[in-house]
Amino acid sequence: AFYTTLKGGVFLETSIGAVIRYNPPISLKEPEFLILKNRRGLWGFPQGHKEHGESELDTLIREVREETGIRFLDIMSFIGTIRYSYMKLNGIRSHKEVKFYFATTPTREIVISYEHASYKWVSYINALNILAHRQLKSILIKGHRTGLY
Repeated sequence: AFYTTLKGGVFLETSIGAVIRYNPPISLKEPEFLILKNRRGLWGFPQGHKEHGESELDTLIREVREETGIRFLDIMSFIGTIRYSYMKLNGIRSHKEVKFYFATTPTREIVISYEHASYKWVSYINALNILAHRQLKSILIKGHRTGLY
């Protein structure tokens, strides 16, 4: 994983995430977004750690492929960044920053990795109701408000 040192020797972990909309050959009445359920039962977007030397878009493409099997990804726009902290299993507090991009894909068949338990294609409203964290909801809302979808 790629870490940046903040003031006071605190480590900031950087991840890149994707809000992915299905882009079918024939337009759907309502756009559908991909959400993944992690092993703890929480729903979110594909995301993962930036590795040293990778660009943000390299990370995005690699993580989406690893977590969903999607190979055709059209990256449209940067949406925004969320920051949060959590306790690691070893009891150390970790600070995380996730930069989210909006992307579309013609791929509907998903092959989830061992990191996830399930996936769903859902409408914007359903995504807002299902997403686990307030900040993930805020990223989805921000992309909608700025006219990305």
